[in-house]
Amino acid sequence: MEGTGRSRRRDKINDYIDAASKSPVAGAVYALIYGPLGCIYSAPWSAVIGLLIAVALGFVYWPLIAVVWIGCVILAPFQVRAYNARIRRRARYVVM
Repeated sequence: MEGTGRSRRRDKINDYIDAASKSPVAGAVYALIYGPLGCIYSAPWSAVIGLLIAVALGFVYWPLIAVVWIGCVILAPFQVRAYNARIRRRARYVVM
């Protein structure tokens, strides 16, 4: 009897993880299309930082915005993986 309770809870945890996790590919695509604004999908704080850096570099020399854009595309999948890892760690405490 105890084994079925554990397996039901494990199934609920897996369902929660599947519903709350994000796709690293989608994060990279959003960052590729929208640049720093696309990082809102992966980590909202990185979108704010990316926009501030892009604006600051745009005032100095506008082609440097491409460096920020490429940096956002590179970092987005790693940020999504970190988000998914946090979801997995917290899932056992959230799901009843």
